[in-house]
This record gives sequence, C-alpha cells and structure tokens, in this order.
Amino acid sequence: MKSIRWIIAAFTMFLFIPTSVHATTYPTPVKVKLLPTATFLATVNGNYQLIDLKTKQVIPFTNPIAFSQTNGTVVATVNDVSYTSTSGFLLDEVTRNDQHDVTISSIQQANGTSAPVKYRGSFEIIPGPTAPNLFNTLDMEDYLKGVVPGEMPASWHKEALKAQAVAARSYAYAQLKRSSFLQMTVASQVYGGKSKEQATTTAAVNETAGVYATYENEPISAYFHSSSGGNTENSENVWSSIVPYIRSVADPYDRHASNPHYGWNAKVATNVVSSKFKLTNEQVVSLRVTQKTNARSVQQIEATVYNPATGQKRTVQARPSFVSSADAFRSFFGVSLKSISFDVKGNANVKVKLADGSEQTIDHIVGYTLQTNSGQTIISGGNASIRTENETMYYPTAPTEFTFTGSGWGHRLGMSQWGARSMAEKGFTYDQILKYYYKGIEVKKIK
Repeated sequence: MKSIRWIIAAFTMFLFIPTSVHATTYPTPVKVKLLPTATFLATVNGNYQLIDLKTKQVIPFTNPIAFSQTNGTVVATVNDVSYTSTSGFLLDEVTRNDQHDVTISSIQQANGTSAPVKYRGSFEIIPGPTAPNLFNTLDMEDYLKGVVPGEMPASWHKEALKAQAVAARSYAYAQLKRSSFLQMTVASQVYGGKSKEQATTTAAVNETAGVYATYENEPISAYFHSSSGGNTENSENVWSSIVPYIRSVADPYDRHASNPHYGWNAKVATNVVSSKFKLTNEQVVSLRVTQKTNARSVQQIEATVYNPATGQKRTVQARPSFVSSADAFRSFFGVSLKSISFDVKGNANVKVKLADGSEQTIDHIVGYTLQTNSGQTIISGGNASIRTENETMYYPTAPTEFTFTGSGWGHRLGMSQWGARSMAEKGFTYDQILKYYYKGIEVKKIK
C-alpha cells in the first residue's frame, strides 16, 4: 500500500509540475503591451493553462483569475487561493483556435476610463514598477483584426480597408524589428482586441493575409495619418531622418466631401504661449510663421518678445531651441494642433499710419512710438486710448490670444486615410493606393 501511495503522489506531481513548459508559438508573433488597471481579472474562454514563470508549475484554475502586485511580486488569485511569483505568470493558449479568447476586466481607455476587453492569444503578467505589466502575444493576422477597425471606420470602402490592413501589417513588422513589443495606443497603432473586430475589417485582413508593402524586399514603416490637408510630406520635413519611400505627394484625393479636417482652428492665451518660451519678465506679442515647405508644412516660427520694464523687444526662433522637429509644433504651444499645415494670428491687429503716410496692419503696437498732439510717447502694455472727434476708443496694444488655422490631421507622412477612402471610391485598388502614397515600393506576399 505504501508503494501505491508513492505512485499516486508521483503521478500527481507529473500532472502539475511538468519538467518543461512550451509556450504556444504563432506563425508571425506580435507582442503588445496592454494597459490594465493595477488589479484586474482574466476570464478564459477555451483551452488555456496558467504557468508560474519562476517555477514552471502549471496552476489549476477556474474563472476568473485575479492579478495584482505586492512588493514587486505578481499575485494570481484563484478561488481565494493566492499564488505569488517574482517572475510573473503565463496564461498560455494551449492550442490555437479562432473561438478562444480571454477577457481582461479593466483596460484603460483613451477617455480616461477603463473597460473590459476581449483578446485573442496568450498573455504574460510580469512585475512592473508598481503594478503588473500585461503583454498579449498572438499571430499577426489576429492582431490586425483588432487594429484595422481602430484605425479606419469599418464602413469605409473595402479597398481602403485592405490598404489600411497592409499598411498596418507592414508597420507592425518593421516596428518589431526595432522593439520587442508594440503599444496598444497611437504610440504604435490602436489595438482594440477581439472586442473591436468587425466583419468588414476582418475580411480586409483575411483577403490580404501575408501581404506587405516592401522597399528593397523589406516591409516598410508604413506611416499613415488621417488627413494630409492636400499634400503629404517628406519624412525629414516632419521628423529628422530621410526615408526614401516617404516622399511628398500632391493629395487631391484627401479633399473628400465628408472630410472634416479642413479649416480647423485652435486658440491659445498669450500667457500660455509666453510660458512655453520660458519667459518670466517678458511676454510674446507676435508669432509669425517664417518658413514653410512646398507642401505648406511649418518649419520655423519666430516670436517677438516684449519686456514692459525696459520697453525692449527681441525676436526668438522656436526651433531648435524649444522644439526639436517640425512635428513638435503640434503640441508646443499649449494647445493641440491637428497638423503642421497652419497659419497663426494674434487678436490685436490694428491699422496704423506710418511716418511716411502709408498705412499698415500690424499685430502689436507695444514698443512703437506714437505721435500725439502733445508730442511722442512709447506705447506700453494694456489698451491704447485713441480720441476721435466723437469718442474715445481703446485698442489692445498686444494680443491676448493667438489663433491657429490649418488643414489636415496627423503627421502628413505616408498614406492619408481620407485620401485612401476617396481613391477606393473612385475605383483604385488597395495596391494602387499604397503605391501612390509610398514611393518606389512593391506590394507582395511574404511567406
């Protein structure tokens, strides 16, 4: 009887502590960092196993599994029993199946809330700085099913959706050559998991399965954006490096009748702008675009700065002292600008008559010399009072806010999504769309 009990114990050990654990492999694996709340639940649907990454022990579980972190150690709680691991846990899809999924109870959303999201594939839950890091690993094609509907409306023309699928596939592949994982946000591309999948976008993924946009036989970093504003841009005019297939093209297709990204405006207070230039005893009294590309992308902005104590003015160039790239103008001024195709104007524009008798409209008058009946005076801040025959009028001497007006949405590099929609509706195929926006590429299947 003693030997029988030993055999049973050994058999139990074999069931729950295998000598090695092999994680599921995927044909083209993609690893995505998800953003759960500090404590979250995982509810499994399908054939999965929970593995302690430290001991390689397989832990029996029932739904749901609660994950948290204490003192740098990940805690997995099943039926009020807690398991701890300094290396974390693997929630492994034992056999791949289209019906399998795992629901994570609370994933952070762009609007600041959290919501349950269903995902395909396998999961690593490993220690983070203060809370567990959660990574989702799955096949490229399944990943794209959760990306394309997050990047382009599922109701758009199928050829546009197919162009988006190939661009997203190529971009993900190229990014994973440089990084071990992708982000679930616009920092990589928006990934909403199985919860966001749509029939039309899934069909676009399936019909282009394994197809990439390539340059010199390598999948490209297929940058894309919502709206070009009428022109796409050369890579070096937005960021810094030259990318041979990211070249400026005229983009009449972007002016789709439903495109809302033309003629946008954004306002920001002068004191906010002044703070961005790190001014203390001075204020910005003028902003002027001094350099644009042929595609109308802003390259340089000059600020006129006034010191009320001394009456002195000076000019400051925004780049490179305050922004390192042209694209950084979109967030520099304390207001979000949709693109770098814009103009800027203050709200203190006045018409003045100069000494030579000519008239000119200028955006500020602080620091100017004003001729009055009693002599000359240098205009300082606040409002200038002008006496007419019938009344006294007050004019602002410097702007209290600046208004940016422009067109387009995004960095203007590569494929315009609104342009892709128009091209598709006009009869272009997905590969023709891609070759229009990415220069010198091939669109082909890679095994």
